[in-house]
Amino acid sequence: MKIVFATKNRGKVREVQEKLKEFGIEVVPIDEVAEVEAPEETGKTFCENAYQKATYYSEKLGMPVIAEDSGLEVKALGGKPGVYSSRFAGENATDEENNRKLIEELRKRGLENSPARYVSFIFLAFLEKAGLWSEGEVRGRVITEPRGTGGFGYDPLFIPKGYGKTMAELPLKEKNRISHRGKAVEKLVNIIRLVKKL
Repeated sequence: MKIVFATKNRGKVREVQEKLKEFGIEVVPIDEVAEVEAPEETGKTFCENAYQKATYYSEKLGMPVIAEDSGLEVKALGGKPGVYSSRFAGENATDEENNRKLIEELRKRGLENSPARYVSFIFLAFLEKAGLWSEGEVRGRVITEPRGTGGFGYDPLFIPKGYGKTMAELPLKEKNRISHRGKAVEKLVNIIRLVKKL
């Protein structure tokens, strides 16, 4: 069985594929299947955005689609960047630009760190807008001195609770085990197991 993942991010695809391969499910990025114009993300929550993307692409392609929306919520910034995490520094901003913006916002407030959490919502859409969803989070803190070269996004600035290393300094296997996306995918896998037993 093949499921399209509504992302071009190969890192995200690898994380999800690793969890779903036990079911004989092949996860492929959207750009390997078809050129479909991306929907406008108008949701005010990660859940709304994941649902919008999954159902939109599922209807366009006529097949199951997984969509994920995730981001970083920083306490000192009132929960920002939140759903705007990938474009915190502007449309089409790079990870480096978004990280720089986050550092600037913290330093403006005289801070070197702040409690924060990574959040992930995943929606697996079938046809007719029906589907399964799950969520995951990892709490920790953000810092203003990037560390590590692994991962992507805000990983060089995020230290998970109970760790002394940033997400970008952790081995990929360990990062996937504790990450918000890893937890959301694990929950989705457990839901699929239950559904298969019905």
